[in-house]
Amino acid sequence: MANYYLFDRDCVGRWIDASKGTNQPLVDWFYWRQGNVIPEREQIPNPITFTLRPYNPHSTDDSHHMPSFLRASAPIFSDKLLEALRDCGVDNLVTYPCHITDPDSGDVYKNYKSVNIIGLVSAADMEKSNATVHPNGPARHDVDFDGLTIDNDKTNEILFFRLAESTNAIIVHQQVKDTLIAKGFTDLAFYETEKIAL
Repeated sequence: MANYYLFDRDCVGRWIDASKGTNQPLVDWFYWRQGNVIPEREQIPNPITFTLRPYNPHSTDDSHHMPSFLRASAPIFSDKLLEALRDCGVDNLVTYPCHITDPDSGDVYKNYKSVNIIGLVSAADMEKSNATVHPNGPARHDVDFDGLTIDNDKTNEILFFRLAESTNAIIVHQQVKDTLIAKGFTDLAFYETEKIAL
């Protein structure tokens, strides 16, 4: 039986400056958490632009490291990470060119892509999970978990997906975890879902 993990970043490093936003239309979390292909008529900017938060030498979260995964309204993966995910067999990612400006140096990173993960999977075992369902929220997407149990019978062995019950959660198969660790991605985290809150 497959094991699944919550996928996240686990490193100090550079961060996207959320206060600046992208100043571009349609780069909003809503479009990137639906699990659907974004229609061409929506005219996603090419490239999507982001700005890094200025480096703060006094912050315990900051270093000069550019992570494999940057959190933003549209998740940002390095080209190296995307290649590794393809090598794992992950085939449900739609990518968009993005440029990330470093306000400290003026450098522009072009070796990253904004990523749309296609497919929401309703895979939570609600009876075994420690879950809080918000009665006034969306029926499927507004659940808080303080311990999530994945029902493997519902996943169809998909390797990489967003959890339908809580669309901010990216879930990965053990095969993906093992491959990425073997390839040396030390700045990523794979949390046991039963032990996390989201």
